Amino acid sequence: MASSIQVGPPNTGGEDAPRFTLTSEAGLNDGLAFPFVYLAIKIAEAFDEGNRFTSEMLWSWFTHDVLWKIGAGLLVGIVVGKVLAKLVFSKYSQDTTISQGYVVIALTLLAYGLAEFVHSYGFIAVFVAAFAFRRSEHEHSYHHKLHDFAEQSEGLLMSLVLVTFGMFLGQGLQSGVELTWRVYIVSFAFLLLIRPIGGLIALSGLNLPHTEKYAISALGIRGIGTLYYLSYAINQGFFGEEDTLKLWVVCSIVILISIFIHGISAKRLLKMTPNNPH
Repeated sequence: MASSIQVGPPNTGGEDAPRFTLTSEAGLNDGLAFPFVYLAIKIAEAFDEGNRFTSEMLWSWFTHDVLWKIGAGLLVGIVVGKVLAKLVFSKYSQDTTISQGYVVIALTLLAYGLAEFVHSYGFIAVFVAAFAFRRSEHEHSYHHKLHDFAEQSEGLLMSLVLVTFGMFLGQGLQSGVELTWRVYIVSFAFLLLIRPIGGLIALSGLNLPHTEKYAISALGIRGIGTLYYLSYAINQGFFGEEDTLKLWVVCSIVILISIFIHGISAKRLLKMTPNNPH
């Protein structure tokens, strides 16, 4: 499903606007979601201690969790991507490094580790580092090797994640978790209302055909990363057990429905867009 909506291999022309937009969103939204996770945690912490969430707390969140962490993540990504590209594409390393596909792992871990070291967002740093690396010697055939290696690694890891997610759902059903009609209303509201409407608003200022805007707005949700953010927030200990269970149920249903709906509709929606290379 992911391969049907993401850009193709480097320099093959599979970078039409819908695929490019959805791929960029997939890379960026994991990092850009973190400030709002921190905001929810800070609000919950304030109320847990019997305090109000004041304007000073909001300003502290904005300056540190938004401005600093996003800015530092961008800077780390740019530096790591450019420096590693300089090393890889130098004449000294072309006979050795240039033949190895696992440089993509080094790029990922180095950008993420340095970003976390300076207390910024590792996910943003990894995305920006990959982009900066890709723009260096962008016609070089080595980018094909990296793309193939990354795609194979992604497929393997995603298979493991989905198997684990299936086990998680099975355990939830066996534990007798009640799925009320409210759960389904909220889940379908995210998929069929909030995401499409939000996407159309975000794309309203762009000079794109309406069919492309509709395709981009309708696609995008799968939300596996939501499980990471939810786990991170819950482990802070500021959310009640009942609310936690409701969040797990809603997020799981959204992901499951998204995998099914978007999995069977992605290719058809993209075929409706003009100038589609596939």
